[in-house]
Amino acid sequence: MFETSKLLLMEITRNLRVKMKTSPILYTFFSAMIFFSLVMFAFLTFFLLHTKTTFNFMDVFYTVFFLLLMKSASDMHTHFISAPQASYALSTQVTQRKTVGEIALTIVLTNMVLWFCFSALYLFVLSLLHVSVNYPVEYILFTVNVLIAGLLGCSLSFHFFSSRRYRMLPTLLLLGFFWVSQSLLFIACMFPLALIHCAWSLSHPLDSYRFVKRKERTSERAQVFQRGIFHALFIREVTGIWRDRLYISFTSMSIMTAVGTGYFFRYGTDLFIPESIQKYISGFLPSLFVFLGCYIVVMYAAVFPALNLFLTEEKTMWILRNLPLKNETIVYGKTLALSLCFLTTLPFVAFIPIFLGVDDLLFIIWFLGFSFLAAVIIAIPLGVKYVGKKSDILLLYSVAMILFVLLSVIGAGMNILRSVPTISILPLCVLLLLLELTLLFLSLRLSARLLALPFKNQIRYSV
Repeated sequence: MFETSKLLLMEITRNLRVKMKTSPILYTFFSAMIFFSLVMFAFLTFFLLHTKTTFNFMDVFYTVFFLLLMKSASDMHTHFISAPQASYALSTQVTQRKTVGEIALTIVLTNMVLWFCFSALYLFVLSLLHVSVNYPVEYILFTVNVLIAGLLGCSLSFHFFSSRRYRMLPTLLLLGFFWVSQSLLFIACMFPLALIHCAWSLSHPLDSYRFVKRKERTSERAQVFQRGIFHALFIREVTGIWRDRLYISFTSMSIMTAVGTGYFFRYGTDLFIPESIQKYISGFLPSLFVFLGCYIVVMYAAVFPALNLFLTEEKTMWILRNLPLKNETIVYGKTLALSLCFLTTLPFVAFIPIFLGVDDLLFIIWFLGFSFLAAVIIAIPLGVKYVGKKSDILLLYSVAMILFVLLSVIGAGMNILRSVPTISILPLCVLLLLLELTLLFLSLRLSARLLALPFKNQIRYSV
């Protein structure tokens, strides 16, 4: 009983141990950042409570609920829908519904363990700060709702990647009722319904698996044209991003982020900050919202595709290594595809003047370009270092933290200089861009060197 669950847990544990041995620095840094983030949120809670700042607890709950819902859906895609080893489990005499059910059970249990660990650390830090954490009923309701998020995430993943996406409607309706209710108790009472809904989703899991595999086979039959080296690598990466509809996603994200940034720039201070402390940070907060808007756009349209240029080459990098190509050619050809990703950030610049005006438009354009180049400089070497190791979440978080610190320092410094009327920052802006172009060249050269390191033993990577 539960053989599939046991095997999947063994595989997850074994892969984690292997990754920790091969990338100890990365996992140490990631663990430290997770610990730092939880402690930071605990201190933020302590600050809000002691400043008597009112905030909506349900907003916090829905954020956690959505994150665990998406993680559960992503895990189901990783461990079943796109997993090649799933075909062996589905070929046995065990019913396919039981096999997929055990995979869903493993994913839900894994996410619940993470929830208990993170929440325990968060509550422990609050107790050290002498904040009362004696809310057992609320914690139990929160935990039940997290379990519901795991179940609905698995169901959502089944239907999103299937040929009949209309099956997502019951899940979306249920999530809509959860949002309208604004009640932990109501959502917890829906646990039996969520369990039945997840069980119903297990009635047709093979539709998603076969649909994804059929799309992969169709894409592999695409006709290949004779192109130059740089052109071929550029078209290869651009086609992959276009096939996944990421350009549309990047563009819509830029527009929505611009609208959200402009709205918070005008009304964010009154929405989030009590009147008693508005006078202290009213001048700082609008600039912070603009900074966060640029940061989100760059994270989504620069860091994510820059890392995936190499992290997704687990099965094909050996082919590139056996072609008569230099490492520099591979790195330059792939990086060239990011130029189209930068074009998807321009709608942010087009919509932001509606709210901010055109006075600061040139500075925003400069800062967006500077941030994009900084993201590429940081992300490309790290992506090359861990090519094919599928550590995208860890790397994304690490690069996000490094980029946040760097852009915070540069943004704060440039804003201080802009506030001095006798100083022109134009020469400094040009100098920083020239410095970044130099660092970009060095970063790509370093990436080419790093690309050769894992492939010193050519026998391991040849047919």
